Amino acid sequence: MTPKTYQDNFFGFHSDDSFNSAKEVIPVILQFIKPASVIDIGCGAGNWLYNWNELGVTNFLGVDGDYVRAEDLIIDKNNFESANLDNGFSTDRKFDLVTSLEVAEHIKPENAEKFIASLCNLGDVIVFSAAIPGQDGTLHFNEQYPDYWIEKFAKHNFKPYDCLRELIWNNDKVSPWYRQNVLFFVNDSVKDKHPSITSNTKKILPLVHPEIYRSRVRDAAYSKRILKSPYTALRYFASNFFNKKK
Repeated sequence: MTPKTYQDNFFGFHSDDSFNSAKEVIPVILQFIKPASVIDIGCGAGNWLYNWNELGVTNFLGVDGDYVRAEDLIIDKNNFESANLDNGFSTDRKFDLVTSLEVAEHIKPENAEKFIASLCNLGDVIVFSAAIPGQDGTLHFNEQYPDYWIEKFAKHNFKPYDCLRELIWNNDKVSPWYRQNVLFFVNDSVKDKHPSITSNTKKILPLVHPEIYRSRVRDAAYSKRILKSPYTALRYFASNFFNKKK
């Protein structure tokens, strides 16, 4: 993942989608855990951490690659550290809550174990989401269904809990990938301290949100039109060209 590729083609550091999703989802997380400290791995500009701070969390840290420039941050630069996430991340601090949202799919498969291990070393309660196969996106190296990640967390005695998805599923202010993918993971050693999370023992299902499904159907239909119509193909490629120039 090169800085230029990331900055030119990804969702943009000041993504309204990410910021608005955080504004909606964090109060739901607070129904289950009230952290005094939060670390966000793959934080981008700090959209989620900004919203945690707005709700009273002052002890927080964001971690992402050195492609995130100081001027892109919407959090204080002293609350940010650069790291190559493919190599994992470590600190001598432990956090009440670890978050990593729609990041793991950007980690190369050979580094997935290391990445999950680093999350587990940062704290005992994790909010995690990662793109599933067919979700598509910029620099998605490792789209997987939840079972893949569940197996890796299990090696560190973390179990998954599906408390959040049903509470945000129909909230159209939240980007559909969060609604589709977000789970709690809790270390067995502290499960009795978080009964509101760990009492939820329903099976973790690989779900596809209708909005994502409809988007993929539209893409497939448009691809067929491109193959049949030179005019549609020209309009498609012209649109992509000018969007990339923005």
